Parts: sequence; C-alpha cells; structure tokens
Amino acid sequence: MKKYSLDQLTALTKNSPFDLSHYFSDALLNQAKIIVYTNKEYIVRFDKEVEQLFLMIEGRAKIYKIHENGRRSLIQFLGKGDFIGELSLLAVEEQVKDVQAINRCVCLALPYYKVKQELLNDNHFLRIIAKYLGEKVLLRVEHFSNNQNYELKHRLAAYMLQTEVEGLYTEKQTETAEFLGVSYRHLLYTLAEFQKEKLVIKQGKNYQLNQAKLKKLALGLFED
Repeated sequence: MKKYSLDQLTALTKNSPFDLSHYFSDALLNQAKIIVYTNKEYIVRFDKEVEQLFLMIEGRAKIYKIHENGRRSLIQFLGKGDFIGELSLLAVEEQVKDVQAINRCVCLALPYYKVKQELLNDNHFLRIIAKYLGEKVLLRVEHFSNNQNYELKHRLAAYMLQTEVEGLYTEKQTETAEFLGVSYRHLLYTLAEFQKEKLVIKQGKNYQLNQAKLKKLALGLFED
C-alpha cells in the first residue's frame, strides 16, 4: 500500500481520466488521498474498523464474508466506480467484510473523521449512494439468477476473466466452485473440457487464458 496526493492521480492511472467531481465537491476532494494497493493486498479487513470511504478509480477487487466458524465466502466483485466502506459510513453494517485486491487497485480515500458529517449532509452524494446500493442489490440478484439459468461453462468463462491477472487464472478451485454454485467435481470436469478446447493452458496449479475465446463463451456465443 502506498499513499499519494490527489495531484499525482493522472500519473498513477493507466485508463482515461476519472471524473471525481461527479461524486464529490471540491471541499471534500481537498481532504482526499490516493492509495494504491498491489495484487492480493487487503484494502479492508473484517476484524478492523473501517476508517475511510474508498472510491475505486482503477483495478478489481473481491468482497468476502467471514463466517463465525472462520470460513469465508466470496460474494461480489468490485471495479472502477465502486465504493468500499459506504455501509460503514451509513452505519448499517455490523460485520465488516474483507476486501482484497485482485490486481493493482488505485483508490481515492476520504477519512471519516474529517468528512463523515459533510458526506451525510451532502444530498448529491447521498443520491449517488442510493443509486449505487440499488444497483449492487440487482447485481447480486443477477448472480444468483445466472447460477440457476446458465451453464457452468459460460459462468466459469466470465469468472476467469473477472479474476485473471496478466492473463493468468490463479484462484482456489474450492472458492470458485462455491461462488459458482457447483460441485468441485463438476468444476474440475469443466476445466478439463476447457483445456481440450484450448480455452486455457494448465501451468502448474494455474491456467493461462485464451481471453478472446473466453470472452465469446462468457457472452454465450458458442453453440451448446
């Protein structure tokens, strides 16, 4: 994790400029810092109080729910334009979740102790958060619907593309099977089929992805 000033944002991002004024006033942005997280680094930990509101400017991350028995479940992916810590800001989340970077993540961070009351009194920001939370609920509903209505090969292709780092898939198979709602055996069978069709190439415990073919499969363009 490395911290930077807002003035250094352009030099830190690879993609097109991010319009921060859409989200926050100049007064709020003057209180912000830019934090860069590396691959697999934790942005938020379940056993630590959330002290900042994050807005992801670049990168991808995963949200994990930690159960009482110590197990953790992947529940959602985050990307550009997603918030982290918004539920803590609104005081509606009792149990903080783990948020872990998939690849390099550039985040804008606003410390609660400086801006919490201003954020909660900012009608423009609250409208953005209300819309964002509604869209997040719809995404989770869509995920469960897809698990029931689409073949595993399409969902696995999309999952691999969401979690790849530099074209390499390195996820734990037990976690993948749980998120996709299938048995471990079914997952391994499908991975073997992917290898036969040259969608992936096994490299030790990992897989090199043919991203062009997987993108077509994720969209359901291949015939069954």
